[in-house]
Amino acid sequence: MTTHATENGQISYPFGVNTSLNGLLPPPGGTQYFNYALYSSANKFAGSDGNSRVPGFHSSVIAETPRVVHTWGATVGPFTLSSSAIVPIVHLHLSTPGGTGNRTGLGDVILEPLMFGYVNPSKTLFAFVSPSFAVPSGSYSVNRIANTGLNTYAFLPYMSLTWFPRSDWEISTTTLFEMNSPNHATQYHSGAVAVLDYLIGYSLNRQFQLGVQGTFLKQFTDDTQDGVRVGTDGFRGQSVAIGPQLSYMWGPASGIVVKYQREFAVRNRAQGNKLWVQFSFPL
Repeated sequence: MTTHATENGQISYPFGVNTSLNGLLPPPGGTQYFNYALYSSANKFAGSDGNSRVPGFHSSVIAETPRVVHTWGATVGPFTLSSSAIVPIVHLHLSTPGGTGNRTGLGDVILEPLMFGYVNPSKTLFAFVSPSFAVPSGSYSVNRIANTGLNTYAFLPYMSLTWFPRSDWEISTTTLFEMNSPNHATQYHSGAVAVLDYLIGYSLNRQFQLGVQGTFLKQFTDDTQDGVRVGTDGFRGQSVAIGPQLSYMWGPASGIVVKYQREFAVRNRAQGNKLWVQFSFPL
């Protein structure tokens, strides 16, 4: 494993982020602001057998990520069209046998020019699909230990939905695939990944909701370098995480979410824990 490269288990999508009202978009003509704050820490890089693969490994990430979603005025029946941009600001600390690095700066921006939304007549099911894209806007150097960008383009098609089977229950999911271009600085091509973020939430009243949420990541094609499969297993990554979530709504479309995620069953990735604080309000 090349410890100074960023390919090792990293993807553009911040898996685990979508665990609250996933399928909801602003109403036609509306604009919504989202803010995602993340602290994650990992003291283990798991190999293909789940055991530690990199002695002395440690990583920590602090990310502050604003997002703006606008829904255009025209509709076709129950369908809407929205657009979004996600701009991460990242501080990364990484320690490996090859050295220690720190980096703060812009990460790879995710663009969502076309988000096709749907709401059923009873307003108990909300969903949208988006062919989103990540662009290599983050800083990258092949000679650095820590990089805020991956030096790749990524295609990130996904579907988000929220279902209210009863007024006090919420089931939300986001299903996403990530397919990356090769990193031409290292001739490394990361394999394709599938991700599921989810929430099962119960509302105590109109303001407070308690939930169980998490994420599942599975890589389903091999990593390659110079066209050759990496390792005996293609360095295919995997991660499972679960944790509690508390939501507080201070308005019809305004609220804050605090959640914790603990990772397990990790393969060929850094294994750690995440703390998220997310809030949103209309503009």
